Amino acid sequence: MSYDKRFNNTLAIWTAFGGRGEIEFTIPTLSWKKVGYSHFGYSSVGGETKIDVYDNGVAQIAVYYAKSPYMSYFNKTTKKWTKVSVTWWNHGAPEILYVGNGVFIAKMVGLANIIASFDGVTWHNAGYCAGAKNHMECGAYDMNRGSGVVSFWYEQTPIYYSFDSLTLRTEWPLSKPIDANDKSRPIFKYLTTHKGYFVGVVGGGKSIARASTSSPGSWGTTIAEDTRETKYMYIRSVNDVLFVLKYRYVNGIYYVNLCVMNDSASGIIETNLSHVGDLADNRVASPQNIIWMEDWGKFAIFNQEMLYVSNDGIYWEGKKQPGLTTRPLVTFEGAIYAPGDGFYLSTNDGYTYYAEY
Repeated sequence: MSYDKRFNNTLAIWTAFGGRGEIEFTIPTLSWKKVGYSHFGYSSVGGETKIDVYDNGVAQIAVYYAKSPYMSYFNKTTKKWTKVSVTWWNHGAPEILYVGNGVFIAKMVGLANIIASFDGVTWHNAGYCAGAKNHMECGAYDMNRGSGVVSFWYEQTPIYYSFDSLTLRTEWPLSKPIDANDKSRPIFKYLTTHKGYFVGVVGGGKSIARASTSSPGSWGTTIAEDTRETKYMYIRSVNDVLFVLKYRYVNGIYYVNLCVMNDSASGIIETNLSHVGDLADNRVASPQNIIWMEDWGKFAIFNQEMLYVSNDGIYWEGKKQPGLTTRPLVTFEGAIYAPGDGFYLSTNDGYTYYAEY
């Protein structure tokens, strides 16, 4: 028989040997290296080095955080990153707000227009938010219902929604107050889409709220503030499991837990991945770095020197990954797997870690 390193998942090997015996999953050890903007086809612009990589389940893109009229996407035919011209990026530096279910939602820094793409190559002006103040913070989109939300960091006009096509420039209306006693509207730091709901961490990080994607103007609190000053961040739905990072700050120390929420976002379970120390530390298991590996049938998560896998997102087991250590205060900010290429980990210092698989 022949062996192809790009087709080495456990099931394939087991089948090749006649399907005899039990499948025992072994966490792989990957060989990691740092790559920069040139790996993705970019040239240096103004000394900017930061690259983030994203996967919406259909396409992968690499965003260069400089005012450069280009976007790099992973070409599945050539198996290489390809740079293409994007006229919208002439208006400002791109910032990705939401990735998932076959769509990218983005903005240009300083503008109140929503930009959308399905393939990472062609970008559409999906709408605008009249009267919006301050900066657009986050967003989410439900492809099944064709509805989206974006949130601004401003007390009176924070969240707008739309049922219109992402390919048409239409006005997104303003949402209602979060409840009858709240004179303002919900402000969100993080948003995601999960099983027919928009779910978000409310500004300040102390509570969770949700809205049906069929009624994105009406929001309700599912987890209220508590007396222990519990805070949340990085809420994210991955393969129909809703993850969030929960932490408390006590006497100068952060107590951090990766958690799984129920589908209504009203209950929370702590996983076995936790951390005590600095919040800006790669040993924190962040939902940003969770990938669903279809050929493994497992969730995967990366943090400093480790690759963890899980069947249900609650119990994780890990294996050390040599070469994945980064300097203190350099944190991973997102992970993707580009099929046919490899794993990518974005960092906050302008480097990207890459491992062929």
